[in-house]
Amino acid sequence: MTGQRLVHVAIADDWEACKRFGEYEVSTRGISYDEAGFIRATTPNALASVLDLVFGDLTLPLIVAVIDQDALTSAGIDVEWEAGKPRILRPLPMDEDTVVVELVVERVDGAWPIPDLTPYASPAG
Repeated sequence: MTGQRLVHVAIADDWEACKRFGEYEVSTRGISYDEAGFIRATTPNALASVLDLVFGDLTLPLIVAVIDQDALTSAGIDVEWEAGKPRILRPLPMDEDTVVVELVVERVDGAWPIPDLTPYASPAG
């Protein structure tokens, strides 16, 4: 795949529960795909902001999932961009072509560490 990498942050329990069904149906913290009509994503450069603004008060473990946009397109799933933020327009397939990597992130000294996504930033990585 040669597409852009997107990032989705999930509460680890939500992510693991959806794995059993093969697709992820949570838009963002506390909002389902059915409620929002899309899965909220971000870019690797905006990850720190999402962790602080959306998940800043949580202590639960999170998953930072790196997603291949071309794999979504190949599966017939459109991504729209609104105000520079990607929206995945169908539930997210949880296969290895689509989800490049899923990283567990836990708070350290009251802050979310930012994982190094450089190895996953491009298909060659």
